[in-house]
Amino acid sequence: MIWKYKRLAGYTKVPTKVIYAQAWHETGGFKSKIFRENKNLFGMRQAKKRKNLATGELHSHATYRGYKDSIRDYFLRQKNFGIPNVGESEYIERTVNSNYAEDRLYWSKWLNVIRTIKHPSSTWMAIAGLFFWEF
Repeated sequence: MIWKYKRLAGYTKVPTKVIYAQAWHETGGFKSKIFRENKNLFGMRQAKKRKNLATGELHSHATYRGYKDSIRDYFLRQKNFGIPNVGESEYIERTVNSNYAEDRLYWSKWLNVIRTIKHPSSTWMAIAGLFFWEF
């Protein structure tokens, strides 16, 4: 599902694994309360000054109707902050420099996840993708 909405948003040069790794990091491997209860894949706060798809706020983070809206809102955020359709390194740099996270080690943590996770096209992720598609 990340691949689909990444392409629809025009981020064809950004490897899907990079965005998947960011979601993995933000959700603690898709186990966090924010992920489960808020349907929030990217740890996003509710935007106050830009168009967004959040339905409200819980645990100081945006809530969404489903995972697709979380992904779509992530790309709305990226476009709003002028994050370009570029390769891995520049995409990460531009995202981090747009004050995406308060953690000063965010960049290195994100890169570490990219290096250690399996590609999202694994069998497990195909099954998970079907699950996310329904919500």
